[in-house]
Amino acid sequence: MMMRLIWLCGIALLGGFIASTTAYAQNSGGGEPSCDPNTALTQSPCSSLERILNSLQRNARELKSCTAEIAYLFVENPDFLGSKTLRKGQLLYLKSDDRSWVRIDFNTLKQDDFEEQQRREVYLFDGVWLTKVDFALEQVDMYQQAPADEPVDAIDFISHRFPLIGFSGGKHFESEFDVQLAETQENTDPNLTHLILSVRPDSRYSKDYKKIDFWIDNNLYLPHRVCALSTQGDIYDIRFLNIQRNKKVEKQAFAIATPPHFSKNIEPLKQETQTKGQD
Repeated sequence: MMMRLIWLCGIALLGGFIASTTAYAQNSGGGEPSCDPNTALTQSPCSSLERILNSLQRNARELKSCTAEIAYLFVENPDFLGSKTLRKGQLLYLKSDDRSWVRIDFNTLKQDDFEEQQRREVYLFDGVWLTKVDFALEQVDMYQQAPADEPVDAIDFISHRFPLIGFSGGKHFESEFDVQLAETQENTDPNLTHLILSVRPDSRYSKDYKKIDFWIDNNLYLPHRVCALSTQGDIYDIRFLNIQRNKKVEKQAFAIATPPHFSKNIEPLKQETQTKGQD
């Protein structure tokens, strides 16, 4: 629960755009983030879906680094509250043979009908430490998530709190989700493939999400948009723009320099968590 609050307090996801975000919606494909459970499904041959998942898996397996512009909107309980928080920034991902890193820099914040404002926050996970830096509050929070000598996969860890589905491949899709192709509409972007992911009861994501709308870039075979309906009824909608794959990224890019006067909260790994991880 603590880790979900960390991400929800600092990050919030995409949809129902008002006038100032219309240009964003037009340039990124897809409409408002409804995660509609009644989305029409096509009865395309299994071979077509298998080909899509195989291509996604192959490209993710070959992915060593990735940079992208990111727009992330969190819609809190749209049937009751419907408050929206939109953040924009950059995503940076790097993978080596034995470790991976994810860094998200948010630069702007827009809440409901208020004007967009500059608000810098940085989130970093290196397989061991989850770090959040809030430059407005001048606060650094660090939470150890794994033993130092047993780092976990950065994408897999974050995907439970921030749905970065598809960057680690498509192989697990069929065991975690019931996957179907969405029906093609007149306004469907031919450069995108729309999948409907229904979370299986025994999935590792069953406590996080109910359903995920997932758009694949047909040129890169990487995620273009992920719209997830959480088990709490909230909507997470992420769009990736200007994706650059396998460009040279230095590990130093995952170091965060903060002024010395920033307050720091550091929480080492709890003993029971560490013991469990070593079983």
